[in-house]
Amino acid sequence: MLGENKSRRALIIVNMTDNFAHQNGANYIAASKEIIPFVQGELQYFRDRMRPVVFCNSAKNSAIIRELSPRRGEICIEKDKYNAFLNTNLDHILQEQKVENLTIVGLQLHSSILLTAAAALAQGFSVVVPETCVCSDHEQEHLAALRLFNLWSKAINI
Repeated sequence: MLGENKSRRALIIVNMTDNFAHQNGANYIAASKEIIPFVQGELQYFRDRMRPVVFCNSAKNSAIIRELSPRRGEICIEKDKYNAFLNTNLDHILQEQKVENLTIVGLQLHSSILLTAAAALAQGFSVVVPETCVCSDHEQEHLAALRLFNLWSKAINI
């Protein structure tokens, strides 16, 4: 059960599913194994403080990896686009929880994470994307997405 979210912060975990983050997954991303401990750390931090946690995964790839298994009260959203806000009730859920600040972690930085973060910024959320908690299947795309997110963040905070 969630307590009052005094920090106004929520954790969004994107695409941390067996399909992407398990060695036998059809779309396995090798770098995912490196971020799992850091994502677990973020998850534990939010759980310890009884802050909202939302898992956002593609409907066809929705089996969340065992290491991050959702607990009772944690929300799982099926998305059909890269942007987790598009065609989902994510915005409504965050409004109900009075969330203003998001930490977004998971896979793929250059698509799902970047587009979800962009949508969140456009809707007025403060967004943090911890570099140790995201990855992509190609290093160049990963670095380009990090640069782009950092530019957006600076532009929003001016």
